Amino acid sequence: MTIKENLIKIKEQIDNLNVKIIAVTKYANQEQIFEAYNLGIRDFGESYLQDAIEKISRKSQYEDPKDLINWHFIGRLQKNKVKQVVGKFYLIHSVDSLELAELISKVADGNKLIQDILLQVNISREETKTGFTREYLKDSFGKLIKLPNIRIKGLMTIAPKTDDKNLIRECFSSLSNLKEELNRNLMTDIRELSMGMSNDYKTAVECGTTMLRIGRGLFDF
Repeated sequence: MTIKENLIKIKEQIDNLNVKIIAVTKYANQEQIFEAYNLGIRDFGESYLQDAIEKISRKSQYEDPKDLINWHFIGRLQKNKVKQVVGKFYLIHSVDSLELAELISKVADGNKLIQDILLQVNISREETKTGFTREYLKDSFGKLIKLPNIRIKGLMTIAPKTDDKNLIRECFSSLSNLKEELNRNLMTDIRELSMGMSNDYKTAVECGTTMLRIGRGLFDF
C-alpha cells in the first residue's frame, strides 16, 4: 500500500480528529517524509539523535515556512545527549527519571527556553524497559511539576510485545487512569497520552490516547 492509502486507513480506523498521528521516521527516507508532509502530516518522531539531526537539517527542502514540522524525540535520551536535544525538538517523549528531568530543566534554563516533555512510564514493569514506575512517578510528581523551564504535557508508555490484546488494553488503561489520578491529587492539568504504535494503535485510541507513534503502519516498511 502507498503512504496515502495507509494514512487513509489509519484515519478511518481511529475515527478521532483529536488524536495526533506522529509519523515515526526511523526507517523512512527523505522522499517518504516529503510525501507524508504533502499529505498533511506535521508531526514526525525520531528515536536516534544523529538521524534526527540529519533529517531536521533537510526539512528546508520541502517545509513551508508558514506550516512548520513538529519534531518529536521518542527514543531513550541519554544524559550526555541532553544539550543536543533541548530546544531542538517540539516534544521529548522519553523523560524516564527525575534526574533526567532535572538535567533538562537546567539545560533549558541555561538556554532561556521552555522545553515541553512527556514522562515515560514503565506501566507494565518490564525489566527491558526504562521509565517511571507508578509508585516512583507518584512520589516524584510534586518535585517534577516545580522544575523551572520545562512543561510536563503528559505521559508516555510502550505496550508489551504480545498478541494478548487484554494485556495491551490493561497497560493503556492503567496509564490513562494514572494521568487522571495525578491531575486529581495535585490539581494539575496534564492532558497528553502518547501510547499506541503500528500494531496496537486501535486499542490505544479506545483507551484515550492523544498521540500515536506510527512508523511501519504508515511507511509500510
